[in-house]
Amino acid sequence: MPTQEGDLVYGCLTHVPLWIDFPSFVTPIYLGESQGGGRQNLRDLAPEWEAYHPILGGLAGTFALKAYVQKFCPDAKKVGICQYRKFISRQKIGTPSANYKTMNVLPKSELDRLSLDDLMAPGGTDFLIGQPAGFKIIDGVRRDYLGQYGDAHVVEDFLRFTAEAAELGVLERAEVHSFLHETIFFPGGVEIGVFPADFWLKTVAAIEFVVCSCVLRHPATRDGYQARVWAFCAERLGSYLLLKHLKTNYTTVNWPDQFCGHINLINQDESLNYVPGT
Repeated sequence: MPTQEGDLVYGCLTHVPLWIDFPSFVTPIYLGESQGGGRQNLRDLAPEWEAYHPILGGLAGTFALKAYVQKFCPDAKKVGICQYRKFISRQKIGTPSANYKTMNVLPKSELDRLSLDDLMAPGGTDFLIGQPAGFKIIDGVRRDYLGQYGDAHVVEDFLRFTAEAAELGVLERAEVHSFLHETIFFPGGVEIGVFPADFWLKTVAAIEFVVCSCVLRHPATRDGYQARVWAFCAERLGSYLLLKHLKTNYTTVNWPDQFCGHINLINQDESLNYVPGT
Protein backbone atom coordinates (compact mmCIF):
# COMPACT_ATOMS: atom_id res chain seq x y z
CA MET A 1 0.00 0.00 0.00
CA PRO A 2 1.20 3.55 -0.64
CA THR A 3 2.88 5.20 2.30
CA GLN A 4 1.99 8.81 3.00
CA GLU A 5 2.09 11.06 6.06
CA GLY A 6 -0.39 13.87 5.75
CA ASP A 7 0.34 15.78 2.56
CA LEU A 8 3.88 14.34 2.26
CA VAL A 9 4.96 11.43 0.04
CA TYR A 10 8.57 10.41 0.68
CA GLY A 11 10.52 7.91 -1.43
CA CYS A 12 13.91 6.30 -0.80
CA LEU A 13 15.83 5.07 -3.85
CA THR A 14 17.91 1.95 -3.35
CA HIS A 15 19.66 -0.68 -5.44
CA VAL A 16 20.78 -2.65 -2.35
CA PRO A 17 18.97 -4.08 0.69
CA LEU A 18 18.21 -1.16 3.01
CA TRP A 19 20.46 -1.07 6.08
CA ILE A 20 19.14 2.19 7.55
CA ASP A 21 15.89 2.19 9.51
CA PHE A 22 14.12 5.05 7.76
CA PRO A 23 10.89 6.53 9.17
CA SER A 24 7.63 4.69 8.50
CA PHE A 25 6.51 7.50 6.16
CA VAL A 26 9.39 6.70 3.76
CA THR A 27 8.59 4.30 0.89
CA PRO A 28 11.52 2.37 -0.62
CA ILE A 29 11.74 2.44 -4.41
CA TYR A 30 13.80 -0.56 -5.47
CA LEU A 31 16.18 -0.58 -8.44
CA GLY A 32 18.40 -3.17 -10.10
CA GLU A 33 18.93 -6.46 -8.29
CA SER A 34 17.14 -5.27 -5.15
CA GLN A 35 13.76 -5.42 -6.94
CA GLY A 36 11.39 -8.14 -5.76
CA GLY A 37 7.87 -9.25 -5.10
CA GLY A 38 5.70 -7.02 -2.95
CA ARG A 39 7.97 -4.01 -3.47
CA GLN A 40 7.69 -0.72 -5.33
CA ASN A 41 10.04 -1.55 -8.21
CA LEU A 42 11.51 0.47 -11.04
CA ARG A 43 10.47 -2.27 -13.48
CA ASP A 44 6.81 -1.85 -12.46
CA LEU A 45 6.59 1.90 -11.92
CA ALA A 46 8.68 3.08 -14.88
CA PRO A 47 9.51 0.01 -16.99
CA GLU A 48 10.73 2.17 -19.88
CA TRP A 49 13.70 3.20 -17.73
CA GLU A 50 14.76 -0.18 -16.34
CA ALA A 51 17.15 -0.91 -19.22
CA TYR A 52 18.82 2.46 -18.62
CA HIS A 53 19.37 2.00 -14.88
CA PRO A 54 23.06 1.03 -15.38
CA ILE A 55 23.77 4.39 -17.05
CA LEU A 56 21.39 6.53 -15.01
CA GLY A 57 21.77 5.12 -11.52
CA GLY A 58 19.38 6.73 -9.04
CA LEU A 59 17.96 9.07 -11.69
CA ALA A 60 15.94 6.13 -13.03
CA GLY A 61 14.53 5.78 -9.54
CA THR A 62 13.59 9.46 -9.51
CA PHE A 63 11.49 8.87 -12.61
CA ALA A 64 9.94 5.83 -10.87
CA LEU A 65 9.07 7.94 -7.82
CA LYS A 66 7.38 10.48 -10.08
CA ALA A 67 5.24 7.69 -11.51
CA TYR A 68 4.50 6.41 -7.99
CA VAL A 69 3.28 9.82 -6.83
CA GLN A 70 1.15 10.33 -9.93
CA LYS A 71 -0.40 6.85 -9.65
CA PHE A 72 -0.95 6.45 -5.92
CA CYS A 73 -0.81 9.90 -4.32
CA PRO A 74 -2.00 12.48 -6.87
CA ASP A 75 -3.22 14.82 -4.13
CA ALA A 76 0.13 15.00 -2.32
CA LYS A 77 1.28 18.51 -1.48
CA LYS A 78 4.95 17.68 -0.89
CA VAL A 79 7.35 15.08 -2.26
CA GLY A 80 10.41 13.91 -0.39
CA ILE A 81 13.26 11.93 -1.88
CA CYS A 82 16.38 10.36 -0.41
CA GLN A 83 18.81 7.56 -1.22
CA TYR A 84 19.66 4.43 0.72
CA ARG A 85 22.57 6.14 2.51
CA LYS A 86 21.99 9.84 1.81
CA PHE A 87 19.28 12.22 3.08
CA ILE A 88 18.56 15.82 4.07
CA SER A 89 18.08 16.71 7.74
CA ARG A 90 16.75 19.91 9.27
CA GLN A 91 19.46 19.95 11.94
CA LYS A 92 23.18 19.55 11.37
CA ILE A 93 24.52 16.11 12.19
CA GLY A 94 27.78 14.46 11.29
CA THR A 95 31.11 15.95 10.24
CA PRO A 96 31.81 17.83 6.99
CA SER A 97 33.65 15.53 4.61
CA ALA A 98 37.24 16.50 3.95
CA ASN A 99 36.72 15.92 0.21
CA TYR A 100 33.16 17.34 -0.11
CA LYS A 101 32.64 20.25 2.24
CA THR A 102 28.84 20.54 1.86
CA MET A 103 28.38 16.82 2.64
CA ASN A 104 28.17 15.81 6.30
CA VAL A 105 29.38 12.26 6.91
CA LEU A 106 28.13 10.13 9.76
CA PRO A 107 29.06 6.56 10.79
CA LYS A 108 26.11 4.17 10.98
CA SER A 109 26.76 3.62 14.69
CA GLU A 110 26.13 7.30 15.44
CA LEU A 111 23.00 7.46 13.28
CA ASP A 112 21.43 4.68 15.34
CA ARG A 113 21.27 7.06 18.30
CA LEU A 114 19.26 9.72 16.42
CA SER A 115 15.58 10.03 15.47
CA LEU A 116 15.22 10.19 11.69
CA ASP A 117 11.50 10.89 12.09
CA ASP A 118 12.37 14.27 13.58
CA LEU A 119 15.39 14.96 11.38
CA MET A 120 13.78 14.25 8.00
CA ALA A 121 10.32 15.73 8.50
CA PRO A 122 10.10 19.11 6.71
CA GLY A 123 7.78 20.70 9.27
CA GLY A 124 5.76 23.63 7.96
CA THR A 125 8.22 24.87 5.33
CA ASP A 126 7.72 24.51 1.58
CA PHE A 127 11.17 22.98 1.07
CA LEU A 128 13.81 21.03 2.97
CA ILE A 129 16.90 21.14 0.75
CA GLY A 130 20.65 21.03 1.20
CA GLN A 131 22.95 24.00 1.53
CA PRO A 132 23.90 25.48 -1.87
CA ALA A 133 27.56 25.14 -2.75
CA GLY A 134 30.05 27.21 -4.70
CA PHE A 135 32.65 25.65 -6.95
CA LYS A 136 36.40 26.05 -6.65
CA ILE A 137 38.10 29.36 -7.38
CA ILE A 138 40.90 28.87 -9.90
CA ASP A 139 43.17 31.77 -10.88
CA GLY A 140 40.82 34.14 -9.11
CA VAL A 141 37.73 32.99 -11.03
CA ARG A 142 35.04 30.77 -9.56
CA ARG A 143 34.21 27.71 -11.62
CA ASP A 144 30.72 27.63 -13.14
CA TYR A 145 28.58 24.67 -14.24
CA LEU A 146 30.40 24.38 -17.54
CA GLY A 147 33.89 24.68 -16.10
CA GLN A 148 33.26 22.36 -13.16
CA TYR A 149 31.61 19.76 -15.37
CA GLY A 150 34.61 19.85 -17.68
CA ASP A 151 36.91 19.33 -14.70
CA ALA A 152 34.99 16.33 -13.35
CA HIS A 153 33.39 14.73 -16.41
CA VAL A 154 33.34 14.83 -20.23
CA VAL A 155 32.43 18.37 -21.21
CA GLU A 156 30.97 17.61 -24.63
CA ASP A 157 28.27 15.51 -22.96
CA PHE A 158 27.15 18.52 -20.95
CA LEU A 159 27.05 20.64 -24.09
CA ARG A 160 24.93 18.03 -25.88
CA PHE A 161 22.57 17.86 -22.90
CA THR A 162 22.26 21.65 -22.79
CA ALA A 163 21.52 21.78 -26.51
CA GLU A 164 18.77 19.18 -26.09
CA ALA A 165 17.27 21.14 -23.17
CA ALA A 166 17.19 24.31 -25.28
CA GLU A 167 15.82 22.56 -28.36
CA LEU A 168 13.02 21.00 -26.30
CA GLY A 169 12.17 24.28 -24.60
CA VAL A 170 13.11 23.14 -21.09
CA LEU A 171 15.69 25.92 -21.15
CA GLU A 172 14.84 29.07 -23.01
CA ARG A 173 17.52 29.83 -25.56
CA ALA A 174 18.11 33.18 -23.90
CA GLU A 175 18.97 31.51 -20.59
CA VAL A 176 21.48 28.96 -21.92
CA HIS A 177 24.34 31.31 -21.08
CA SER A 178 23.01 31.73 -17.53
CA PHE A 179 22.72 27.95 -17.12
CA LEU A 180 26.24 27.20 -18.33
CA HIS A 181 27.77 29.96 -16.22
CA GLU A 182 25.78 29.58 -13.02
CA THR A 183 28.07 29.26 -9.98
CA ILE A 184 25.55 28.29 -7.26
CA PHE A 185 24.97 24.54 -7.12
CA PHE A 186 22.60 22.36 -5.10
CA PRO A 187 24.23 18.90 -4.80
CA GLY A 188 21.66 16.34 -5.89
CA GLY A 189 19.50 18.92 -7.65
CA VAL A 190 15.86 17.94 -7.13
CA GLU A 191 16.80 14.34 -6.33
CA ILE A 192 17.27 14.79 -2.59
CA GLY A 193 15.18 16.72 -0.09
CA VAL A 194 11.54 17.75 0.21
CA PHE A 195 9.78 19.91 -2.39
CA PRO A 196 6.28 21.21 -3.20
CA ALA A 197 4.69 18.43 -5.21
CA ASP A 198 3.59 20.59 -8.13
CA PHE A 199 7.06 22.08 -8.57
CA TRP A 200 8.81 18.73 -8.17
CA LEU A 201 6.59 16.79 -10.56
CA LYS A 202 6.85 19.48 -13.23
CA THR A 203 10.62 19.76 -12.86
CA VAL A 204 11.27 16.01 -12.90
CA ALA A 205 9.03 15.65 -15.95
CA ALA A 206 11.09 18.33 -17.73
CA ILE A 207 14.34 16.58 -16.81
CA GLU A 208 12.92 13.23 -17.94
CA PHE A 209 11.98 14.80 -21.28
CA VAL A 210 15.58 15.93 -21.87
CA VAL A 211 17.14 12.68 -20.67
CA CYS A 212 14.85 10.63 -22.92
CA SER A 213 15.97 12.67 -25.92
CA CYS A 214 19.63 12.29 -24.95
CA VAL A 215 19.58 8.50 -24.55
CA LEU A 216 17.88 8.14 -27.92
CA ARG A 217 20.00 10.64 -29.86
CA HIS A 218 23.35 10.01 -28.18
CA PRO A 219 23.45 6.29 -27.36
CA ALA A 220 27.24 5.99 -26.99
CA THR A 221 28.20 4.95 -23.44
CA ARG A 222 31.20 5.77 -21.27
CA ASP A 223 33.10 3.51 -18.96
CA GLY A 224 33.18 3.25 -15.20
CA TYR A 225 32.11 6.21 -13.09
CA GLN A 226 31.54 8.35 -16.18
CA ALA A 227 28.86 5.95 -17.45
CA ARG A 228 26.12 7.89 -15.61
CA VAL A 229 26.64 10.83 -17.92
CA TRP A 230 23.01 11.96 -18.24
CA ALA A 231 22.50 11.66 -14.48
CA PHE A 232 25.38 14.08 -13.89
CA CYS A 233 23.88 16.49 -16.40
CA ALA A 234 20.39 16.13 -14.93
CA GLU A 235 21.72 16.97 -11.47
CA ARG A 236 22.89 20.33 -12.78
CA LEU A 237 19.67 21.03 -14.65
CA GLY A 238 17.70 20.18 -11.51
CA SER A 239 19.89 22.47 -9.44
CA TYR A 240 19.47 25.33 -11.92
CA LEU A 241 15.68 24.94 -12.14
CA LEU A 242 15.45 24.80 -8.35
CA LEU A 243 17.54 27.95 -7.96
CA LYS A 244 15.50 29.69 -10.65
CA HIS A 245 12.26 28.77 -8.89
CA LEU A 246 13.48 30.02 -5.53
CA LYS A 247 14.76 33.31 -6.94
CA THR A 248 11.52 33.89 -8.86
CA ASN A 249 8.93 32.87 -6.28
CA TYR A 250 10.52 33.67 -2.93
CA THR A 251 11.82 37.19 -3.44
CA THR A 252 10.58 38.34 -0.04
CA VAL A 253 11.69 35.21 1.81
CA ASN A 254 15.15 34.46 3.19
CA TRP A 255 15.00 31.02 1.62
CA PRO A 256 18.55 29.90 2.54
CA ASP A 257 17.64 30.24 6.22
CA GLN A 258 14.11 28.92 5.95
CA PHE A 259 14.51 26.07 3.47
CA CYS A 260 18.09 24.81 3.68
CA GLY A 261 18.99 21.93 5.94
CA HIS A 262 21.98 19.63 5.66
CA ILE A 263 22.87 16.80 3.28
CA ASN A 264 24.14 13.69 5.06
CA LEU A 265 25.99 10.57 3.95
CA ILE A 266 25.96 7.49 6.18
CA ASN A 267 28.95 5.15 6.06
CA GLN A 268 28.91 1.58 7.32
CA ASP A 269 32.71 1.44 7.66
CA GLU A 270 32.86 4.25 10.28
CA SER A 271 34.92 6.45 7.91
CA LEU A 272 34.27 10.15 7.43
CA ASN A 273 35.09 10.35 3.72
CA TYR A 274 32.71 10.87 0.83
CA VAL A 275 33.07 8.09 -1.73
CA PRO A 276 30.81 8.65 -4.77
CA GLY A 277 28.99 6.00 -6.72
CA THR A 278 28.82 3.25 -4.10
